[in-house]
Amino acid sequence: MQTSPAVKRTQAGLCRSRFRRSVSTLLRFILRLEARRRQRLHLSELDDHLLADIGLRPEDVRRECTRPFWR
Repeated sequence: MQTSPAVKRTQAGLCRSRFRRSVSTLLRFILRLEARRRQRLHLSELDDHLLADIGLRPEDVRRECTRPFWR
């Protein structure tokens, strides 16, 4: 049994749609990791006085900044 051209186009469209969703999900994940990296970098640059203002101790910052980038 042969597949009609309309069915083939629909299947190809579904594959492209899944691919776009996968790429979009991957891109959002990468952007989230990059944002987390930047936030930790900025946090590591704050002095003790500013950390105290936001309720953090240097140990808290050290612990956060040494976590793996994916967490």
